[in-house]
Amino acid sequence: MNIVITGSTQGIGLGLAREFLGRGHDVMISSRRAEAVAATVSSLQKDFPGRSVNGQACDVAEYVQVQKLWEQALSSLGSVDIWVNNAGRDGAKMPFFAIPPEDMIQTINTNLVGIMMCNRVVIPGMYQQKHGKIFNMEGFGSNGMVRPTASVYGTTKCAVRYFTKAVSQELNGTPVKLGYLSPGMVLTDMLVPPPEARGKNWAQSRKFLNILADTVETVTPFLVEGMLRSEGNGDAIRWLTRRKIAWRFLASRFRKRDILSPLGL
Repeated sequence: MNIVITGSTQGIGLGLAREFLGRGHDVMISSRRAEAVAATVSSLQKDFPGRSVNGQACDVAEYVQVQKLWEQALSSLGSVDIWVNNAGRDGAKMPFFAIPPEDMIQTINTNLVGIMMCNRVVIPGMYQQKHGKIFNMEGFGSNGMVRPTASVYGTTKCAVRYFTKAVSQELNGTPVKLGYLSPGMVLTDMLVPPPEARGKNWAQSRKFLNILADTVETVTPFLVEGMLRSEGNGDAIRWLTRRKIAWRFLASRFRKRDILSPLGL
């Protein structure tokens, strides 16, 4: 299959790319910075010889750039079987009234406007090729949970779930499928702040992460397998389910899970 992943030069996006390539699929890499795209493509080509790895810089909030990404994917891969809307940012972690307006706008543009732009470009394109699956990445707030200092990020992810539900219903009976992708709590730069930004509550946060968080390498095989198997419209591929959360908290009473220390966190 031919796969396009936005925001795929690091973190979960890069992990998904590596997993798809390892299973014999071809991939288009993308992020806003052209130099990061070029470096990632070069690295993946060395690690996965024989597979097609291409790249295109793209700001997902810009319709023209997303259209160019789609066209480049068709030119490089021939068709697009799966498009993953992974690009996202968490923005400044502070009370809403203190967030710089430009930071707020950038988070909304990336997490919400960007996903809308990608769907707006890709759905007609997949209609034309008569097949294709799109997956929108969820995050904290998608299920309605609320946390102080995550007002903007959580709002965008709550909106992403509504948007995906609405558009997936519009696509019923068409050759285009739209679904949800939820990795849970994954140890990336978005989840774990640098040492200088951890603050007085880091010790408590660390305990919480040791119970619920997972590494990219743990989560991405599950997500990729789910995307490859998905056949329905509105399919939800979610790693950290309510049942799994409840089990981990129960298990933590008897066995301490330490996922952070081996990573030096």
